[in-house]
Amino acid sequence: MNDSKTSVRTLTMMALLVAMSIVFSRVLSISTGFVRFNLGSLPVLLAALLFGPWAGFAVGVVADMIGSVLAGYAINPLITLGAGAIGLVAGYAWQKLPNLRTGLRLQISVLLGHFVGSMVINSLALRIFYGYAWSVLLTRIPNAIVLAAVNTVLLRILLENRSLMKLAKK
Repeated sequence: MNDSKTSVRTLTMMALLVAMSIVFSRVLSISTGFVRFNLGSLPVLLAALLFGPWAGFAVGVVADMIGSVLAGYAINPLITLGAGAIGLVAGYAWQKLPNLRTGLRLQISVLLGHFVGSMVINSLALRIFYGYAWSVLLTRIPNAIVLAAVNTVLLRILLENRSLMKLAKK
C-alpha cells in the first residue's frame, strides 16, 4: 500500500515538473531561431536528480511532445529524444558519482546532460531535419554552456530547499 502511495506521489510530482517544463520552454523563452534560451530543462534535471534517470527522461520526452503539440509543431522524434537524454544522462551521472562534493557532482551531471541532449542530439536533429550548417550550429555550444551553468545554480538552490526535499522524499 505504501509503495502505491509513493508512486502516485512521484507521478504527481513528475506531472507538475512536465507542466513547469512546458511553461519554462514555450512561454518564458528567448528564441533566435536555432538558438533558444529557456529554462525548460530545469524541471527535467530536477526530476532526474530526485527520482532517477528514467524519470528525468520521461519528464523531458512528455514535456517536449505536449509542448510541441500545444505550440502547433509536429513532434520531431530526434529532438524529443534530445530533450529526454538531458534528464537520462544527468540522472545517470548523478547516480554514478556519489562520492564527489555535491556542487561538483551537480556541475558534471548537468553539463553532461546538456552536452549529450542539446549539443549533440538536438544539433544533429537540426542538421538532419532542417539543414542548418555546422558553422551555425556551433553557436549552440556557448548557449548550452550558459544554460548548464544557470541550471546548476538553480538546482543547487532547489536541492538545498528542505521543504522541497521533504516533499520529494515522502
